[in-house]
Order: sequence, then C-alpha cells, then structure tokens
Amino acid sequence: MQFTIRDALPSDSEGLIALTSLTPMEGKIGLKIDRKPDFFRLLHLSDSFIMLVAENNKQQITGCFAATKNKMYIDSKISVVYYLRDLKVHPDYKSSRLAYYLVKKMYNRLLNEGADILCCTMASGNDAVVPFFEGRGGIPPFIEIAKYNIYNILPSYNSKFIKQEKQVDPIILADFFNTCFKNFSISPYEILPDELNDCINFLSANGKNIDAAIAAFDPFAYRQNIVTHYSFSIAVMLSGLRFLKLFFKLPSLPEKNKPLKIIYARYYAFISGNEIAFKNLIFQLRHYAYKENYNLLSIATDEKDRIINKLLKPISRFVFKSSLLATSLRNNEEVLYSMKKGIGFEDYCFI
Repeated sequence: MQFTIRDALPSDSEGLIALTSLTPMEGKIGLKIDRKPDFFRLLHLSDSFIMLVAENNKQQITGCFAATKNKMYIDSKISVVYYLRDLKVHPDYKSSRLAYYLVKKMYNRLLNEGADILCCTMASGNDAVVPFFEGRGGIPPFIEIAKYNIYNILPSYNSKFIKQEKQVDPIILADFFNTCFKNFSISPYEILPDELNDCINFLSANGKNIDAAIAAFDPFAYRQNIVTHYSFSIAVMLSGLRFLKLFFKLPSLPEKNKPLKIIYARYYAFISGNEIAFKNLIFQLRHYAYKENYNLLSIATDEKDRIINKLLKPISRFVFKSSLLATSLRNNEEVLYSMKKGIGFEDYCFI
C-alpha cells in the first residue's frame, strides 16, 4: 500500500474529524473525541503548528500527526516547547508502518524548524504508542517528567452559592496566575487577560490581594468527548442514579452517543496557607457546574503536589492517570532534569 504524507490543508478538516471519530479511547468507559466544527480550531490556540496528514492512493486520509509550538516556563525561564499530539491511524491501517512514517517525517520537520524540547502526554494504559517514546522513528527516547491525576468530580448543589458570583478583573487575575505559575518546574507562559474573559472565574481575596483563584473553562467549541459505551456495572450505577434523581438534587448524568458536558479548572492557584479558601472555591465551582447542567468538573494535578491531591482525592468520583513525557533533540539533559525535579502545571483543558 502506497502512502503520501503532506502538510494538512484547511479543506482536510472534515476528513480529519472523520478519522478522529474512528479512533475512540477504549476502557470501562469508551470515549470518542470529536473536533467539530473545525479540526484546526484547537491547533490555532498555539503559537504555530505542524500538521501532517497521510493519504492512500485513493486520496483518503488514513493518518495524521501534529506538533504545536508554545512558549513555556521551565524552571522560571522562557523556553520553546513543541507538543506532539493527534497521532492517529485509520483502523484499516493499524498493522501497517504508517505510524512509523508519520513519526519519521515529523522528526525531520522538527529538526528543520530548529526544535529542541518535545513533550507529549500519554494516557495510562495506552501501550500502543510506547514504542515511539522509546526512540522509534529516530526521535530520541522520551523520559517521564511527571505523572498527573485527572480528578473528575461530580457537580453538587450547594445552597450557600445560589447567588451569582461576581467576576474578577481579568488583568489582576492574570497577574496572579502568572506569578504563582513561576514556582512550577514547567507551566504555561504569560496567561493573557483575554483568555480569562472566556472563563468563569472564582477567587478569594483579602482586600486587594488574591489568596486563591480558579479559572474554569468549557472546551466544547474546540473538542467534544462522546460516550460510546460503558461497562455493565456503570450502567447499573447510572440507572440507580437516574431513579434517585427523581427525589434528590443530583447532577446531570451522561448518556451514550451524546457529548459529555465537562467544565475544566483550566488554571488554579492559591497562596500557601490558604488551602481552605481554595477548597471553598472548588465547592463554588461544583455548584456552578450543577446549575449549568454539567456532567463533570475536571481538575488535573501533578501527583507530586501533595497538598492539592490531598484536597481533591476525597471529593473525586473518577481519577484518570496520565504522564507527561519529554525529550531533547539537542541532548539538553539539564533542561529535562529541571522539568522533572519539581512540580509541573499542565493546562489539560485541550489535551
């Protein structure tokens, strides 16, 4: 079988959306990722990107691979990082060498771009991609920088928060997040006020000083998670909850073949000693999620961050595991060590 690998075009969006829908995540809960209405809309959130597509001799899209370029803080220094993502192969070509060719092509493109640090996130149990992180395709082996817990918390009615929360000045809030994030070994660079205008912002303040804050975001316009199937035990649990929902204030429940409504704590931070204030903001966000009929509230945290994990673990219903992997095309071991030695902060809203 002959393949052609080329740069993606805007006209490829429909074909890439179709390919994405054919590569669901399996498990107790099966998830299909949709990128409607525009596959590229999410990629455009980065500084720039490389998007490769593979075609067969019938000009059908059979695979894709992307790398997004972003500025990040690594050990309080500005660095350029390329995130590898969207490595997908049509089910009919899983046993072919197409994935290898895509990775090899991307490696050469990244070298030409002068890239150094590459990152990628890998869901726990996704063994199919492990060979590529071990050095396949010419890319140097990746090392694990951090393990993340993605806490999925059920929305909850709370009579304390019936009144609408007052929104904070996004300029002040952006300064707060940017200051706090410099304490992480790897974190987003320069959160802009315009980003926070699109968020639902909650904060605790002492006078003009912010003690804790959460910027929550719904990524539905960029990507949608659709439940394709779930185990018998989960089906029984959902049936029971639907019955109880007739009598109690329970959150909206997921349905098969319909997008999950998930709101993410995209950015969050608190000043040391203000754990209770931060936990109170979580309760406010849970109430907001209940009021707006969300199925889940999702928060990701480095498992090395003991304080956050201690706060979130007791109230989380489902916890997914994910790893942040990184490599250096220039053998920059010092930077990789700086990333690994501390606690990382990831924006999991769009991963």
